[in-house]
Amino acid sequence: MELINLIAPVFAVILTGYVFSWTNLLGQDTSDALVQFAVYVLIPAIMFYLIGQEEFQNLLNYGFYLSYGGTLLLLFLLLFAGLKSFTGFETGSATVAAFAGVASNTALVALPVLHAIFGAKGALPAVLANLVVALLLLVMTTVLESTAGHKASAKTPIHKIFLNVLKNPIIAATLLGVAYSFTGIGFSDSVSDYLELLSQALAAVALFAIGFTTSVRTIIKTGPLILFLTLVKLIAAPGLVLLAAHLIGLDPLWTIAATVSAAVPTAKNIFLLAKHYDQEPKLAAHIVSATSFLSVGTLIMWLFVLHNLYPTAFQLN
Repeated sequence: MELINLIAPVFAVILTGYVFSWTNLLGQDTSDALVQFAVYVLIPAIMFYLIGQEEFQNLLNYGFYLSYGGTLLLLFLLLFAGLKSFTGFETGSATVAAFAGVASNTALVALPVLHAIFGAKGALPAVLANLVVALLLLVMTTVLESTAGHKASAKTPIHKIFLNVLKNPIIAATLLGVAYSFTGIGFSDSVSDYLELLSQALAAVALFAIGFTTSVRTIIKTGPLILFLTLVKLIAAPGLVLLAAHLIGLDPLWTIAATVSAAVPTAKNIFLLAKHYDQEPKLAAHIVSATSFLSVGTLIMWLFVLHNLYPTAFQLN
């Protein structure tokens, strides 16, 4: 019941955004303004804060990166190739759809779930999972920056693509967070409170924007693809991560954290970037909505499986 209480508000905020869109109480440019606010202010704040507050050596766990990040990267490549071959998607659209099937909402769902179960010991794996998602988003942003030129008369030169990626506020905040973590300075109470306050606003802003963009008619029309990517995200991805972590011999706590991080709903950042680059934003929004709703059941299922596989690990807190 505690887990349901944690995830249910996520879907409720999405529904609120949809209701406001349906009633036309807010202008159609509301979603665009919220997306810009999230991309340039809120997401960079949470990325810098979560990564920068950790000691640099705590960010190094190669087994976790290999089992979690390596598995998701391989799954993304398989999805990308399949979508390009069987759906006729262009590169940008296939990139968004493939990432929607693997990239998790680690900061706003995995982190509180793991912290609730394991206390402070569960926070660090969630931060590393968030770093992996950030690196995957770096790949996604690079692809979207390069495909953005398709609408122009000429493609963007590779050096400009690289500079644009580095200037992306989300990527810049992630790299600055890693660099700041290396200094070991940490944050004062006032700075920490400031960044945490900004990061807390991300959930409401992004989820409301997702609901505002959601179209029931489009969901029904693209139902089979959304269902497929949702099953990949909530069933296949965590199952493959669990298998990889077991084969690598990852510590039980980190194995559980990797699996839970893969099993949570699709990251809202996918929708925000898809909207920002105008590459299948409605499809991304619908997958976020579907995974947020269905993960109430599937995440409980995975926790039950993990509890049976590693019962002693759940006694850490």
